[in-house]
Amino acid sequence: MQMKIDRKLFWVWMLLTLSIVIYLPTIAISTQLTPKKLIEYGWGAPTPNFVRQHLKEMEQRPFDGVILKLNAGKEVFKKTAYPDAAFKQDRRDLAAIRPSRLTDNFVVMWSGMDDDWDWFNDIDWGAAEQNIQNFAKTAKAGRLRGIAFDSEPYTKKSPWQYQDRPTQHRDKTFAAYQRQVRKRGAQFMTTLQTAQPGTQVLTLALLSWLKDLWAKPLTPAQVQEQLAAHKYGLWPAFINGMLDVAKSNSVIIDGNEWAYYFYRVNFFDESRDLVFNKARLLVDPKNDRKYAKQVKLAQAVYLDLTLHHFPTGSKDFRYGKAMPYFLSPDDRLRFLENNVYHALRTTDRYAWFYSEGTDWWLNKIPNGAEAAIRRGKTKQLSRKPLGFDIYPEVEKALQQCYAVSNIC
Repeated sequence: MQMKIDRKLFWVWMLLTLSIVIYLPTIAISTQLTPKKLIEYGWGAPTPNFVRQHLKEMEQRPFDGVILKLNAGKEVFKKTAYPDAAFKQDRRDLAAIRPSRLTDNFVVMWSGMDDDWDWFNDIDWGAAEQNIQNFAKTAKAGRLRGIAFDSEPYTKKSPWQYQDRPTQHRDKTFAAYQRQVRKRGAQFMTTLQTAQPGTQVLTLALLSWLKDLWAKPLTPAQVQEQLAAHKYGLWPAFINGMLDVAKSNSVIIDGNEWAYYFYRVNFFDESRDLVFNKARLLVDPKNDRKYAKQVKLAQAVYLDLTLHHFPTGSKDFRYGKAMPYFLSPDDRLRFLENNVYHALRTTDRYAWFYSEGTDWWLNKIPNGAEAAIRRGKTKQLSRKPLGFDIYPEVEKALQQCYAVSNIC
């Protein structure tokens, strides 16, 4: 009897050992396949031909990917489509690029629209759809991850503001506009997925754009009232349209541009609750499961603000009026390292790094910035502690800032 018990225990032990041997490499492989990545974007966004010519130097920077711009253009909601021929050279250049480190790349697409572009006009939408298709085909040709969709309007009128609707549609209700924009959102996503199956759509902000809406409890009727007056009021309808048709292998990323202004560590953690819980207020219940599974959170770091890298006497409205201005130069670098660390800690996959006055590819970089970024990134990816607490200095700087400014 004793012999039988020992034999059973032996085989249990053997099976357990075998399971561990098989399972541990699986964990290691899984971890390697989904590491956190740092993506660069800014006013100095490179073109495909620039990347092709300077890839070796670009891969010396602390980034794993870049958001690039096409020579064809950036805005997509146009009455006349870019000619197909305008994308040919970009595709040739991208197809010729063989990166070893700069592997997670996106092509930027702006939602800016022509003044009289119309959501209800099928001809206008046809031109936009042709542009969307060409952007996606170009991303596929270059083996890019997908589209970086900047929904912030840089044109006179916003596609997302009901109050900017064309004169001929003054009689159409906000609900009618929501239905039409949702239809277009579905067409937008279908076009992307058809041209590039398994696409990733990195929005610089998804529903996080509207975080002011859930500052206090609202009824559904109050939500509609708020959206009708909001500058991004039609954006949730477009997102629900994307979710309506999103395939299981597609990913939609909330880039959480509000992270530009994070100056406390809990802000990074709270943004996850904002995106995955509070933002559900604006998700159609029919899309709730898709949203939970296919929407991911990214985090942003804004170099110019974090280091207060604005020229002396700059006309930028933040100059001398934002918290980092009141930090010492060394503390600003520690603040940058801190934000890189926590952005990577709280993101699902991507943290993206934005700058205006800095050009990483033309060597216009603030002193110490690259080293600070590398320290924050290395510590986080190796799961080491940050090693310092910048927040006492931040709190002192905030008090100094509040004394002279209301935009701290």
